This record gives sequence, C-alpha cells and structure tokens, in this order.
Amino acid sequence: MTFGEKLTGLRKREGLSQEALVEQLGVSRQAVSRWEQGAALPDAAKLLPCARLFSVDVEWLLDEEQDGEDRLSAAEFLQGTERPSVHRDWPWYIAGGIVTGAGSLGMVTMGILSAVFPVVVSEAPAGVEWVRIYTGLAGFLKAHGVEWLFALWAAVALAGLWLLAQPPIRRREQTASQFSSWYAAGVAVGLYGVGQTAWYVQLGKLRDLPLLALFLAAVWCTVRQFWRLGGEPDETRRRQERIIALLYTVAQGVLLLLTAEAGFGLVALVLHIGVYFICAAAITWRRSGRGKH
Repeated sequence: MTFGEKLTGLRKREGLSQEALVEQLGVSRQAVSRWEQGAALPDAAKLLPCARLFSVDVEWLLDEEQDGEDRLSAAEFLQGTERPSVHRDWPWYIAGGIVTGAGSLGMVTMGILSAVFPVVVSEAPAGVEWVRIYTGLAGFLKAHGVEWLFALWAAVALAGLWLLAQPPIRRREQTASQFSSWYAAGVAVGLYGVGQTAWYVQLGKLRDLPLLALFLAAVWCTVRQFWRLGGEPDETRRRQERIIALLYTVAQGVLLLLTAEAGFGLVALVLHIGVYFICAAAITWRRSGRGKH
C-alpha cells in the first residue's frame, strides 16, 4: 500500500476534506493532491505532523511493504476504527459526564421544588412606580435566598461541558484558526455583566462604575477578535468568519438589552452561553471543511 493510498484512507476515515487537511498541515492543496496521487512525498518537516495527526508511525506511512493489515484490518483502515487517542479521551468524557450530570441534577431538583412549593415574591424599589412580581423558579430562589446555590449548580454544569469539549479541542490544536474562543467568551461574560449591572443600577443596588468597566472589557474582546480574524490568509474564509463573529456580537448585544430592561438574570446567562456555543460550533464546522460542500 503506497503512502498516497494510506493518506487517502486515513483522511477519509477521519471525515476530513482535502481543504481541512491542508489547514491542519499548513501546506497547499496541490501538495496534498500530489501526495495522494503518489506523484510526490512530503518533506521531512511535514511527515511527523502528518503521522501525529492520524496517530500512526512515520515508518508505517513510508513503508509500502506494510499495508492496512499491519495496523488494522483492511476494512477497518478504509472504513474507520477507534484510534488510540480515543482511549485517552475517556477520562475527559467520564469526568465531564459526571460533573455535567451533577450540575444538571441540582438545577432540576431546585426546579421541581419550586413547582411543589410555589412562591410569589413582589419587589418595589424605592423611587419607582412599578412593582416586579417573581413567580416559579425565580420566586422560589428569591424567597429562600438560594439564588447563589442555583448559580453554583449552573457553574458546575458548565464546568462539565468544558470537560466534555476538551478532547475535540485538543485534537484541533494544530488547526490554523484565527478565531479565539477566549475572546468570544470574554464578549459573552462582559455583555452579560453589562446587562445585569444596568438592571441593578435601575434598582439602586449598584453604582454605574462597574457598568463602564464591563462594557470596556467587552469592547476590547470584540476588537481583539476581529483583529485576529483579519490575519486569516484565505479571503473567503476571513469574510465568512467575520460575518459569524459579527452576528455573534449582535446576538449577545440583543441579550444585553433584554437583560438591562427586564433583568432576566440566570435565564439571560444561559442564553448568552447558548449563543456562545452556537458560534463556536459554526466556526468549528467551517474549519472542519464540512461547511464547504
């Protein structure tokens, strides 16, 4: 089995397009095409990253005497099988599942308690003419002063989701993506903080200085994100990812306005996080090459 046949089989096994492999290895599409056709071999600087990407040995890739049966059965090689790295991923998945389950169970339990023991709480801040009524889960949390506990369970569930997301993130460390999940998270946290702080300022519970600080932090993260995306060499992908980032920022801004006006609290936090994951999934889908066909 030639190097080109092995490379083609490994690429298809992983569900990668040629464009995605080009991005992973930092080479031209013509180079990958020539490798797969058997017209050329990669230089030494690209052989090791290629072997690491598919969790195989360089010697096996180059030795035409060794075919798929030396690593896997022929059918498994062409159709796909579990890679050794999958075994290393199980601790992440187990820990993430347990932590996410614990956090979700805590939130569901508090939701059930709020339904079994319904409470109605009214809030009339001084100097305003309106009264806000809290019912359901929000009323239960305010009446018993356990909003912090619900937030803690939510944080535990989010930590579990973070653990579950680590294996694919670590496998894509070599992807030449300019999109920063950290700046995107900074935008979400900053704008949520702006909206919630604005609501508390209306209630007279906070002064407006934290509002300005959070707003500036969100603006800084947004500017840095677009600056990074400007470094994408592919003009089409740069434009597409900037559009995704723009829509993401607009969606987070709409949630900010809703939070500032109605004080959605934990509901708004969940929505901010949901928009964040949707954006990250869209970028990942584009980067995997599946969004091109």
